[in-house]
Amino acid sequence: MKIRRYTEMTKEEIHELLSRHPKNLDEIKDSVAKIIKRVSEEGDRALFELERELDHCELTTLRVEEREFEEAEKAVEPELKRSIELAIENVKNYQKRLLPPPIWLESFANGIIAGEKVSAIQSVGLYVPRGKGSFPSVMIMLGVPARVAGVKRIVVATPPERSGKVDEKVLFVCNALGIKEVYKMGGAQAIAALALGTQSIKKVSKILGPGSAYVNVAKQLLAGRVDIGLIAGPSESVVVADETQNPLNVALDLLQEAEHGPDSTSLLLTTSQTLVEEVRKEVEQILSQLDEPRKGFVETVLKERGGAIVFETMEEIVNFVNEFAPEHLVLDVKDAFSLLQKIENAGEILIGPNTPISAGNYIAGPNAVLPTGGFAKSMSPLSVRDFLKTTSILSLSSDALLFYKEHIERLAKSEGFPLHALSAVRRVPVYEDSKGEFRVLSASERSISVVRESRESKVSLIIYAGERDLNLKANISTPLEFLNHMIETIAWRSGFNIRVSVNLEGYKLMHVVAEDTGITMGYAFYQLVQRGFSKGIEGCGSSIAVIDEARASVSLSFEGRSLYVSNLKTSFERVEDMLSADLHNFLSGFAQGGRCTLHVVVESGSDPHHVWEAVFRAFGEALRECFKQNSFRRGTTPGVKGV
Repeated sequence: MKIRRYTEMTKEEIHELLSRHPKNLDEIKDSVAKIIKRVSEEGDRALFELERELDHCELTTLRVEEREFEEAEKAVEPELKRSIELAIENVKNYQKRLLPPPIWLESFANGIIAGEKVSAIQSVGLYVPRGKGSFPSVMIMLGVPARVAGVKRIVVATPPERSGKVDEKVLFVCNALGIKEVYKMGGAQAIAALALGTQSIKKVSKILGPGSAYVNVAKQLLAGRVDIGLIAGPSESVVVADETQNPLNVALDLLQEAEHGPDSTSLLLTTSQTLVEEVRKEVEQILSQLDEPRKGFVETVLKERGGAIVFETMEEIVNFVNEFAPEHLVLDVKDAFSLLQKIENAGEILIGPNTPISAGNYIAGPNAVLPTGGFAKSMSPLSVRDFLKTTSILSLSSDALLFYKEHIERLAKSEGFPLHALSAVRRVPVYEDSKGEFRVLSASERSISVVRESRESKVSLIIYAGERDLNLKANISTPLEFLNHMIETIAWRSGFNIRVSVNLEGYKLMHVVAEDTGITMGYAFYQLVQRGFSKGIEGCGSSIAVIDEARASVSLSFEGRSLYVSNLKTSFERVEDMLSADLHNFLSGFAQGGRCTLHVVVESGSDPHHVWEAVFRAFGEALRECFKQNSFRRGTTPGVKGV
């Protein structure tokens, strides 16, 4: 194992270590350019020929057939299947946590409503390498986020064996994820086929997945034709360790990524010469028990592109790490979480003696497809976000148009675009009345985005069913904390994610916040119910809820009759930062906007907070009952009226 002192390294040595690019890059570019040209001109024929020339494989078909999926299903051992299924579940749960809401809208200054709509990319190519190992884990890390994102067409390219078969474990993962468009092709030719298309392979919009230098160069040369996403090349790891750590653990962390191949990088950075010597002994012991070809890979890496570097200070190590920007960074130090704050560039950071890199590679959940070659300075780990795109949304009120048009005109004229200026100056504004205007920006059976503007307030609201938004609480933003708490309660009990923001215009009156939020939410749920009636839902519901000494019941019916009834008298009592009267205003507003009948009966309770929380728990559960499927009621309301 090569051991160096940082103070004795030349600038050239440091630069070479940091750059870690293949020395024959120009030669690779020339070869890849020729491959791309052949695929572009000859299509499928070039793919068959290139697989014969480069992978030494005689293929009769490019696409994996159904019988091959069935054979793979039988070939994979049951124990391995269970491990793969557990990994899929953990990765899926982690990726769901990263999912943004399908749409968000906010009211900004002077009548601007803006936000984003999130959509899945329609077609994506996933590249799963094969050369130096079997990589079902890569298929998991690529395929699961694509599925979670909702990509409609997922295409997999992976090199075949000489027999013409595709790795059975990769096929098992594909089958488990419902991915059936799998092609037997590898290297630069696979990237070219995915980017350009051939007679039998339809091109994709984006290509993701790690690969050799040839794969990455192909991506770069085709960047103008296809989105190449994350750059993920040969594996690399940096282990930062101090004398408090077990040398065996440090040695294991150092060696793991080195076994990928001779082009990997594995570095130990420390201020302790003693630790280096202890780790070296452990490395020798482990290597003596390792079989080829992995042993040869590791020995090459530790002599050429790895080993240990001894620094004078931890500050020097941090600076080196941030410049190197490793794929995997292991912090084997006493105060790792303190050091974590100083790390700016790394694909992933693994902390603690119980966290091997392999936990992230296979099973924990965070993605193992990470930026390499220093790209962690500007790129992130692959995730569900890589399979999504956003569309900006903008809507101006009449007041906003009047306020901003002179600025639009001035800026447009300064750039020499007279029609840009005229589109604002000559536009005929549509004025909203003082009662408020609802704008339904998007709607489906299970989601809706509504904005309501009046001269007193602007309420932006998004409601959608599905997996619970783990940022639910943070996305509920009115000026009243207790109202935010009650809206979150509605969301939890109804099973609908709710995002809401309220901006007040003119007087800052809290009864306006409560009433207008209630009106807007009622209107949004009314729209969802109307869509549900066409397929058959209950449209009405009742529930009883308790919290400690408080017990309340709520009955709700969406049948075009706006009425709010409660046995709880309106009072000037305060509940946290709200008047009790304003909680009535919210519910009354909901009944008004929702064109529904809402009855609230408080049966017991002495603590105002508990009483109202019981009411809103029951209210949310009654809402959930309203959306239960009932095909017998298709086309009617609870009052037997057609819709």
